[in-house]
Amino acid sequence: MTLPSALRKVDAQPFEFTFDYTHTALIVIDMQRDFIEAGGFGESLGNDVSTLAAIVPVVAGLLAFARQEHMLVVHTREAHLPDLSDCPLSKISRGNPSLRIGDAGPMGRVLVRGQPGSEIVSALQPAPGEIVIDKPGKGAFHGTDLHALLQQRGISHLLFAGVTTEVCVQTTMREANDRGYDCLLVEDATASYFPAFKQATLEMVRAQGGIVGWTAPLSAIIDPANHIGTAPMLINHPPVIAELNAEFDAYEAALIRHDVAALDRFFRYDDATVRYGVAENLYGGEAIRQYRMRCAPVHPQRKIVLRVTSSYGNDFGAISAEFNAPDTDQIGRQTQTWVRFPDGWRIVAAHVSLID
Repeated sequence: MTLPSALRKVDAQPFEFTFDYTHTALIVIDMQRDFIEAGGFGESLGNDVSTLAAIVPVVAGLLAFARQEHMLVVHTREAHLPDLSDCPLSKISRGNPSLRIGDAGPMGRVLVRGQPGSEIVSALQPAPGEIVIDKPGKGAFHGTDLHALLQQRGISHLLFAGVTTEVCVQTTMREANDRGYDCLLVEDATASYFPAFKQATLEMVRAQGGIVGWTAPLSAIIDPANHIGTAPMLINHPPVIAELNAEFDAYEAALIRHDVAALDRFFRYDDATVRYGVAENLYGGEAIRQYRMRCAPVHPQRKIVLRVTSSYGNDFGAISAEFNAPDTDQIGRQTQTWVRFPDGWRIVAAHVSLID
């Protein structure tokens, strides 16, 4: 018996895009320090790199989705051999930048393999097993074995993200289209130094019935309602992790300043809410509130020394932390279980303990 495919339908332009996780790869184009961070090659050309840096959280969310669904992930870097033998003179000499390919810059030699500037930004580092391709051209198929790698794995559909939209992303997408792949460009996971160029590229890609491919925002791709079959769960989705960490930081700040009213608001006021402390077991929101009113403030120099945050779906997460303070030689531990309610994130269970 043939098992059903892991299919997802996407409300895309110019019409619905359907793909099978097992035959789809995510291609993340050139999210490199030289293009995205201040002081790199992109800024030396006179560009505002903040327009590219703004998409990093979206690309991180897309990566989390692809990894959760066990999709093949490919990262590309535009980076040349140290002797520049794979870089045509016309490419080196074109334009009038203050730095040229191969020159020494703040991040090492510009667009040269192994140099700090050619590396992918820290927030989007490749995970073990993901493919990283150094490409000598704008398109990721030119001068690389990308096509062979995709064919070996039975890939027929590609999702695209990265920079810049009108140059390396579009070139690679057109190369893929000519090789028979169905391609979707994730609109908010790509960027250009020139917003008008990005918009024009999106329109060109999906023109004439999808002459190059499809476009859609990340929200349309990860929406569980679009999964055909059992809806997948996004685990450790970066935007959710960021929300949980922000809530935890706010909780810690309220704890340090002994803001009882603020601390009460972090807990779900419900009979099922439980907090186990170092010397007390508290059952229900009112018991927790009364405890807060009578307990002594924590030491103002209490410090979090370790934190582990996890999320399961969009509305459930857990945070475990270790802390210390000058008034004790013991290591403190705390675990909080968070649930998103209509009025925001709330702690529904907590546990605090000390160890020698």
